[in-house]
Amino acid sequence: MSTEQINDGFEDGMLIIHPQPETPASSETQSLSPQNALLTGRGRYLEDSILLNLMTALFTGRIKEAEDLSRVLHTRFGSLAGTLTATDRELGGIKNMGAHMLPMLRVLQESALRYNHARLPPEDILGSERQLLDYLTARLSRENIEQFRILFLDEKKSLIADEAQARGTVNHTPVYPREVARRAVEIGASGLVLVHNHPSGDPTPSEADLQMTQQVRAALEVVGIEVIDHLIIGNGCHTSFRRNGFL
Repeated sequence: MSTEQINDGFEDGMLIIHPQPETPASSETQSLSPQNALLTGRGRYLEDSILLNLMTALFTGRIKEAEDLSRVLHTRFGSLAGTLTATDRELGGIKNMGAHMLPMLRVLQESALRYNHARLPPEDILGSERQLLDYLTARLSRENIEQFRILFLDEKKSLIADEAQARGTVNHTPVYPREVARRAVEIGASGLVLVHNHPSGDPTPSEADLQMTQQVRAALEVVGIEVIDHLIIGNGCHTSFRRNGFL
């Protein structure tokens, strides 16, 4: 993964992690039809607009209507991911959506979450950072309000549970350290990873984020449970408290 130093008020600048871009498609891949690209394992090279067009064509069964609808969705939400994570209210205002489109989009969204969850290794999920971040990004990066989640881990750093602890506003989520500690003991966790999103897309931690993390850490130290990391998920990037020296 690539890294970028961003000076945002911290002494040494914040280390924000951006995934490596995909290798450009070869001329051979570019000459394939979208259907053949998907069938030969090269679908990752297709533009979002093409995938949206294919998806809406499957849902509507009408090519011209699908082209118009996919163009509107791409313009309105910016990407395939933006379309899949748009709210019911946002999607309901789109012409030609049809009664069956919204349920199908929700099926695709849930399928993507389950696929990324299934890719997590059975032991030491922190040793497979890319898979973990793919899962967390799929779950959180497009949320329009803050959500605070906890990954409860056993002594082998295997995932015991991934639970949403709180949902807040666009820039704040209330977190209660004693409740976090109580739940960690109840579930038998040896360690945990705190996770929350920033709807702004910027994963730089606020002063409140830093204070909350230390409060949760102190509450867990009393019961002998480690806060292994706190990850903030932005739009296509993230910040690790451990990597930045905040833990």
